Amino acid sequence: MKYADGVLGKDIPTELARLRALEELCDPISKGLIGSLGLAPGWLCADVGAGAGSVARWLAETATVVATDLDTRFLTPGERLTVLAHDATADPVPGGPFDLVHARFLFETLRDPEAAVGRLVEWLRPGGHLVVVGVDMTVSAMTPHPELRAVTGALLEVFRAQMGTEPTFGRRLPPLLAAYGMTDIRMAVHPLLVGDGGAGERVMRATFEQAFDTMTATGRLTVEQVEASRAWFGRPGHLDILALMPVVWARRPQ
Repeated sequence: MKYADGVLGKDIPTELARLRALEELCDPISKGLIGSLGLAPGWLCADVGAGAGSVARWLAETATVVATDLDTRFLTPGERLTVLAHDATADPVPGGPFDLVHARFLFETLRDPEAAVGRLVEWLRPGGHLVVVGVDMTVSAMTPHPELRAVTGALLEVFRAQMGTEPTFGRRLPPLLAAYGMTDIRMAVHPLLVGDGGAGERVMRATFEQAFDTMTATGRLTVEQVEASRAWFGRPGHLDILALMPVVWARRPQ
């Protein structure tokens, strides 16, 4: 099954709202880091798996941008912003060489993420930057709340079945980038909090809702467990971390 045909496909009516919540959660991370790298006029940037396009639009305020995705229905071209339907694992390089390649929640959706990383590294000009924002839901296995443990475990099983997800891939990136010859490799980790009504909770609840039918139809979750996970949210004192977001950035040597 392809990503576009699964529980995160853009044919699902709630997917745009889920992506908007994801932007609210992650845009400050992406923008803050990219800004610190010296984003400037004259840069050529690629936003790979651009989703609903917030980072691509922001980049285009300063630089020239190519925004790629398998399904570009939520992306709009503009001044200094080119939109391209593109498979980063198979299609030719979409221009470049690039001063910046940005990818967010991308490698977790690919069956051969190591090869995809190598391709994106090759897109960079000497001195160019790769910025990757990932998500690792394996921390959810340690939640003290059984309702959340059941639903996140079932969700990961669905992701593995539909996309071949390797949930800890982001944490393997630093040595992989070193093997590809990248330098100045850095890493930071951000928690994804639920129970506070914030963007992280909205992302996770929307993801759960889009996957519940598949979880129950495949026997990974019962209807009672679905209702228990829904009821968990909004109760006083119900706060937890359901995922970590590893952010890895590196530079191609001159």
